[in-house]
Amino acid sequence: MRDISFSNLDLLSINILVNLYEYKSATYVSNKLNVPAPKISRCLKHAREIFGNELFIRKKYGLIPNEFAGKVYPIAKQILECSNNLQQLNGEVLAEHVHDFEIVAPDLVSFPFPKMLLTSIRDAGKEVNFNISPWSKSSLKHIVSGDIDIGLCCCKTVANLETIDENLAIVPLEKLNKLFLICDDDHPILKEDITLESIAKYPYVNSNIGDAEQRLSTFQEYCCINNIPLNTEMDLNGVSSLFEYLRKTDAVALLPYSSIYNVINSTPGLHACQLAKVESERLYMEIKAPTLYMIYNRNNHKMNFHWLSDRLQDLVHTALH
Repeated sequence: MRDISFSNLDLLSINILVNLYEYKSATYVSNKLNVPAPKISRCLKHAREIFGNELFIRKKYGLIPNEFAGKVYPIAKQILECSNNLQQLNGEVLAEHVHDFEIVAPDLVSFPFPKMLLTSIRDAGKEVNFNISPWSKSSLKHIVSGDIDIGLCCCKTVANLETIDENLAIVPLEKLNKLFLICDDDHPILKEDITLESIAKYPYVNSNIGDAEQRLSTFQEYCCINNIPLNTEMDLNGVSSLFEYLRKTDAVALLPYSSIYNVINSTPGLHACQLAKVESERLYMEIKAPTLYMIYNRNNHKMNFHWLSDRLQDLVHTALH
C-alpha cells in the first residue's frame, strides 16, 4: 500500500467510506448523512486516490466493497468512533443538558424523519440529539438492553413481541393493510391487469423491511396456501439494495408502506403503484395484515423521551397517511 498523507484524509471522506461499506448504496448514504450525491461521489473519488485502490465495485444491486475495503473498514470505523468520542469529550459540559436518543425504524417509513424531527426540536426549543438507523435482526435485543431508545417495526402477531421481555412497551400505530408493487418503470406487468396471479408470474423479491419476525411475506404465504407457483429470486432487507436490484430486471416486489411514494420520487428508473383494493382484500381475507408498532423499554426515564415518542407517532401517521 502506498504511503498515505493523513493530512488529506478528511473525516467526511472516512465517514462516507464507513457508511458506504455498511449500506452499499450512495443514494442511501446521501440521505442518511444529509450530504448531496455529488459530494458523496467526490469524497469517494478522493478516498480512492489517497488509497490508490477502487475500494468499491458497482453492481446491479449497489456498491460492493472489495477485499482492500474490507481491510480499511475496521480501521476507518475506529477513527470515526474516536472522533465522536473526542466531540463528546469536548462538549461534556453541554452534554448535561442535551439528551441523545437512538431510534431504529424501517427506512421506508423513516426517510422523511430527520428533517421533520429537527424542525420539531427547533420549534419546541428542546435539547435533543438523535440518530436514526434501519431496523435489523438485533434491534429488539438492543431495545431490551437500553442501547436503543425507540424502535418502529411491523409484526403480524403482537403476542410474539410481548413474550420477549416484560419491560417492553408495545404501542400499535398503523394497520398495514395496503400493498404497493415496486418494479422497473419499463416492466411488462405495467401493461397488463395487475392481480395477485399476474404478479406471481414474475421473479419475486422478498423484502422484510422493518419486520420484527423476519418471516415469509404475506404474498408468499398467500401463494403457498393457494398453490400458486412463485419464484422467489432473492431476499433483501434494505430498501437501497432492493431498489438497485429491481432496476432493469423482470423482478417485482410488494411492500405494505404507503410512504414508498416519498422515496420513489427521488429514485429514477423505478415505478410504484398501489394494488387495487379488491386484490389487497383477497390476500388479507386469508393472511392476517401486519401492524406497525412502536417499541421501547418501560424503564427509559430520559428527559424528553415521551415528547420524542409522541413526535415520532405523529410523523408515522403523516408518512403513512
